[in-house]
Amino acid sequence: PAETPFTLDDLVDDAVVVLDHLGIERAVWAGLSIGGMIALRAALTAPDRVDALIVADSSAERDPLLQRAKHRLLGTVARLVGLRPVLGPITRIMFGASTRRDNPSLVAEWRERFASVHLPSILLGLDCLNGRTAVLDRLDTVRRPTLVLVGQEDVAQPPRRSRAIAAAIPGADLVTVPKAGHLSALEQPETVTEAMLDFLYRAVPPGGAP
Repeated sequence: PAETPFTLDDLVDDAVVVLDHLGIERAVWAGLSIGGMIALRAALTAPDRVDALIVADSSAERDPLLQRAKHRLLGTVARLVGLRPVLGPITRIMFGASTRRDNPSLVAEWRERFASVHLPSILLGLDCLNGRTAVLDRLDTVRRPTLVLVGQEDVAQPPRRSRAIAAAIPGADLVTVPKAGHLSALEQPETVTEAMLDFLYRAVPPGGAP
């Protein structure tokens, strides 16, 4: 649980400390949403620790002012009355329309999981996301194999933001996941897994780094 403010750069540092602790020199950094933001920053600030990148449903830009205001509003409501009253909007942000229609049991399961998350951590996470700086104009310096994934129905980080990441990183691959929203790896796991494995076999061949 988080109890004090943190930034995306702090989270990169935390991940590097974990790698150090485990004796891992280099790794493929794969992350969805905030995890993708961390992976991008790792490639910029600690490139010697990065073999390749998988960035899913993420962004290299700041969220628009209106989106940041909505985050603050949801956070204020949650702080005052708890998470349950905002689970409806959170669910619509996280899951695509196709999943909400075709797989309601998955949505219900994760709605309950969302309800149990440590509230101070969520609020500090929102502050972290709202306060982040853009890195899109720096991504042309990334020289690591990169796969960018995005749910076709993602409203939290719309596909155009993933297209911008893929366009900025030289040689990056882009895969759009049909019938998926922001949590594409949960909503369409077979499609996402296939794309990741195909990329990994090409980017990091067995027995050696790229």
